[in-house]
Amino acid sequence: MRTREIIGWVVLALVTVAAAIGPDLISVPEPTGVIVLDHAAFVQGSRGPTRVALPHALFPKVDQATDTARYILGFDLPAKSGEDLFLFLPSINKRMAVTLNGESISSFDSGTLWTGLLLSSPVLLRLPRLALRPGHNTLTLIAETGWFAVPTYVPKVYVGAEARLATIYAWRFFLQNQLKVITLGAYLLLSLGFIGAMFFRPIDPIFSWISVYNVLSMIASLVMFVGFQPFAQGLLPFAGASVPGLGFLFIGVALLIVDLPKAARLTAGLAIVATLALWPLAIVGTMSAKVILSPLSAVIAGFQGIVLVSVVAWGAFWRGNTEARLLLAPVFLVSWYSLRDIYVAATLPAHEFSVLLAFGRPLFLAALTVVLMRRMGQSLDQLDRSNETLAAKLAEREAELAILSRQERIEAGDRVREQERRRLTRDLHDGISGHLASIVALSERSGEKPIENAARDALNDLRLVIYSLDLGDRELPLALANFRDRLIPQLQRLGVRLDWSVAALPEVSGVTPGNALTVMRVLQEAITNAIKHGPARTIKIRGAMSDNGMASITVENDGRPFLESGGGFGLANMRRRAAQLHGDLAVQDTDTGVKVSLLLPLQLPDFEDESVG
Repeated sequence: MRTREIIGWVVLALVTVAAAIGPDLISVPEPTGVIVLDHAAFVQGSRGPTRVALPHALFPKVDQATDTARYILGFDLPAKSGEDLFLFLPSINKRMAVTLNGESISSFDSGTLWTGLLLSSPVLLRLPRLALRPGHNTLTLIAETGWFAVPTYVPKVYVGAEARLATIYAWRFFLQNQLKVITLGAYLLLSLGFIGAMFFRPIDPIFSWISVYNVLSMIASLVMFVGFQPFAQGLLPFAGASVPGLGFLFIGVALLIVDLPKAARLTAGLAIVATLALWPLAIVGTMSAKVILSPLSAVIAGFQGIVLVSVVAWGAFWRGNTEARLLLAPVFLVSWYSLRDIYVAATLPAHEFSVLLAFGRPLFLAALTVVLMRRMGQSLDQLDRSNETLAAKLAEREAELAILSRQERIEAGDRVREQERRRLTRDLHDGISGHLASIVALSERSGEKPIENAARDALNDLRLVIYSLDLGDRELPLALANFRDRLIPQLQRLGVRLDWSVAALPEVSGVTPGNALTVMRVLQEAITNAIKHGPARTIKIRGAMSDNGMASITVENDGRPFLESGGGFGLANMRRRAAQLHGDLAVQDTDTGVKVSLLLPLQLPDFEDESVG
């Protein structure tokens, strides 16, 4: 474990411990300069009064006959007092009526305090001057004790001036009442948010679990906040009977967080069983049933708190679950506050009745919001990555389609050109070629040698064009072979010997009908010059790799050198054709004649020869 991580855990542990024990270390000071009433005569039912110390806790009993208890207190006042006096009760957890010297100053119905299992309130009452007497005064507190098996807490009583009591009352009212109401509001808002999220993402089981838990928990929390009021007293036992079921659902949410869905489904069954087992006690509604229900629910809730912390801690440390680590502190605080509240209620009046569980649940929901926001952030990141991947794949597919489209267009064009080439070849062969052959035949019979030779040259050139139209890529050797086959009969008629060897010619790609015809015409022009201006008796044609890495075709003859004739003889056209092929043409005289070298690149350019056609 890295040092930074260790420091983080230590800081989290310190903050969690501070949040757990801090509320019990911080207390509002008691009023000074006032009358403190810390003893009272306690009366319940038909029993006689007994002397008790305040604060006092009254635990319900199975044989309890009444729902109220009286606390009678006395205090003395000087003969004359010019200031108003107030009665201050630091904390009460059930409704309370107050009488002064037999005159009612606050009743159950006129009281405005909201009290319940999770909410206790301070009380500040103005004592009427007319009800006060010089000397001894009797103050009677009538506390409600029934309806649910929760101890009734009666604190010390303070009587004094408003200036001595108002500030302390304001602090207590904020901490014990307003802050809890604000916390309840935050809890309700967070719960509604989770319920709304379930409808937007019903496929995720954790939203459904949290929504079910929050709906039931909201109802139970509202009842527990105001359960000691008359309109909610009938619902309070059912809310208490639902606490174990809610605890099992709480554990189920934690199991889903640590990715144990099967165990979570088991807790759902336990929640149903626990609720069905405890609700009959709430339905019976007798005091004995309530006395059994309250401690039983508390014991089960305490056990559930331990299980809950164990599950989340196991997921955080053993499985390394990040979300469990985020929830560990809030879950611990919820469980701690639950156990602490049970202990406080069971040990009254050793401690003031102050319940902290109301602060734990919103803290848990806030942490759970962080967890779900983290999940949402991860989902959005994954969605962004998926979109980027899809965009890249789409671009790749579009590029492939573009290539295929270009290839398809090229192939379609090639097919069209091939069809047109074949049509043109047939037309040339069947049309012009036939006419030239007829001219040659007529010239032979009539003895017109010039016409015969011109027609024969035209026919040979036409055949060369027709054959070149059928050539494909890398078929230059085939074109040369065809050229040789057509050349041999011509040379034999003229008595010229042909020495042919092109086996060493390297492979040349990019051969098209146009550039193949250009090569043939350069060779044809070199041979024609050798015959006409030589006159040559032997012609050697060689193919090889040149020293500079180009394909070389040489035409060497034993006739009169070209250069001695003053140049010309179509050399300009030959050089132009060689340049069209990105090649070069070299003419040099030798000891025996003339050597014409055509140098070609190994990849011929694609161009339309102006002479084709």
